[in-house]
Amino acid sequence: MTSNPEVQARYHKFLEAGYEQEAVRGGFLPEANIVSTYRKQEELVRNNGNTQIPRMNNEFVLRQMIFDGFATSSEVKRLGHASRVRYFELQSTMQTTTLEFMRAYVDTLRYRELLQYAKDNYVIHKQMFDRIQERVNAGVARKVDLEQASGRLALAEANLLTETTNMHDVTARLQRLYGELPPETLEVPTISNAGVEPSSEEALKVAYRQNPDLLSTIEDIQAKKNEIKTNESRYYPRLDLQARKNLGTSSDGRFSNSAADALELTMNFNLFNGFSDKNAINTAAQKLNGAQDMRDKACVDTRQLVTIAYNDIKQLTEQRTYRAQHKTSIENAREAYRKQYDIGQRTLLDLLDAENEYFQAKRSLTNTEYDLQLAYARTYASQGELLNKIGARRGNLPEYAREEYLDNENLCHAVAPVQIQIDKAALVADAKPLANIYPSMGKPVAPVATPAIAPVATAQACNVQAITDRVNDWASAWRQKDGDRYMRFYADKFAPEPPLDRAAWEKQRRQRLSTNGKIGLKIEDLQVSCDGDTGKATFKQVYTLTTFKIKKVADTSCEVCNMQRIPTIAYQDNVNKELQFQNESSDWKITRELVK
Repeated sequence: MTSNPEVQARYHKFLEAGYEQEAVRGGFLPEANIVSTYRKQEELVRNNGNTQIPRMNNEFVLRQMIFDGFATSSEVKRLGHASRVRYFELQSTMQTTTLEFMRAYVDTLRYRELLQYAKDNYVIHKQMFDRIQERVNAGVARKVDLEQASGRLALAEANLLTETTNMHDVTARLQRLYGELPPETLEVPTISNAGVEPSSEEALKVAYRQNPDLLSTIEDIQAKKNEIKTNESRYYPRLDLQARKNLGTSSDGRFSNSAADALELTMNFNLFNGFSDKNAINTAAQKLNGAQDMRDKACVDTRQLVTIAYNDIKQLTEQRTYRAQHKTSIENAREAYRKQYDIGQRTLLDLLDAENEYFQAKRSLTNTEYDLQLAYARTYASQGELLNKIGARRGNLPEYAREEYLDNENLCHAVAPVQIQIDKAALVADAKPLANIYPSMGKPVAPVATPAIAPVATAQACNVQAITDRVNDWASAWRQKDGDRYMRFYADKFAPEPPLDRAAWEKQRRQRLSTNGKIGLKIEDLQVSCDGDTGKATFKQVYTLTTFKIKKVADTSCEVCNMQRIPTIAYQDNVNKELQFQNESSDWKITRELVK
């Protein structure tokens, strides 16, 4: 966090933003200048009393801004929020860099273990190969056993080479992040001891409150609001107080009016500027709209990161138990197979398979344990908590108080996907008897003269629930504007209603799916009927296309003060529709789409 180039670049961006704000703050202070002039002017009248304007003159000018339409104050506020944007971007970079470092650190430990497993596996296979070769040469074993052992030895050598390559690559990766080669001894991290929230929704609430990527977008919204006020200041007059002190005149201008000191108040009022001011405000308003969109994107991105990492913690924790049980069982079976092979009760293939399965079981358990550590790290990083969890901190950074707008502008909803729970007892209860799946394992059954029913007809039979799910998935792809997924719902033989052909229809649908705005689609009164391998769904379709515009919601003299993003219904329709389905490649595809 103190030497990584990417973190350092973000740190200097943060410092740069602070100095930029101070530079603009200087507009509140007076401006002092020495103005020297030399002029050559035509003499239209005779110089009486030596009062002509001097050819050379030096003045001390002191200027103080009195009022500039709140431009300076708005710009100072904008740059203050911009500085906080850079601060949260720095925090985000420190979180992601630390996560990347922990990933390389954990992978270094992982591949050290896996490399040792590969070494042990190679040694065992080599010893077994040598032993079998001796037995073949002595004529007490078959040559085919030696071929099997030779193939497995080659596989062990390939595995060893793979783990060696992985170890080299992760060492280079850690060196890039850490700056030095890793030491020979590394402590196993205990980050999982910090624990997580009891549910994914609770974990998501923590992330929505302090994820630096999300907070930076909210600060950017505030910056864009002040940019609008800065541009709007051009509609106000500018007042400046100016004092001029003449520092000296030439000999022929001793009694000239220009030699007198002056104190003046000037006003500059912009009456027309070619609509540049209006367009500058509109530009800033669109920037505000874009900043709010980026806030929304940060919401969904954070939700995805947190929920996936949190689910991985739960799944890997349970999986680790099964992996450990698998390793222990295979280890015991491996020892038993060795003893049975020595007395001729097991074949060489049994012994080699047991050895390979034991090797894979150890690898799987190790990968699960380290993946679990990384799942905790990923969860903490997406919550903005990784540095605190590992007790790391970078100095020379300010502590900002949490402003009210950080909560007011946070429109994220902590709704997480439901974690899938498998009812194993129900699976076993609903399963077919083992004798029906493997007839050879059951009692002999007398042949029946009745011919067997082809399974294809059963697979293609229409099912009301399957068609219902298909309609809902089709509507979901439409709402999400996922063009590729949407097109996959239609059969190859699908033909749209005239006058469109398939190519023109597909082009039209993709254009509508790429339209800016939010698609709303409701399916009401859904009725599904089946007839053999075909199905039909009729329903009422309510479609809306919502676009968002920046509008002023308060009647003030300020044109774009209190501006908000207002949803507008750009298009809507309400139709009765029929979809006809047919089974195609074990999937239900739309063959006709009718609007009634």
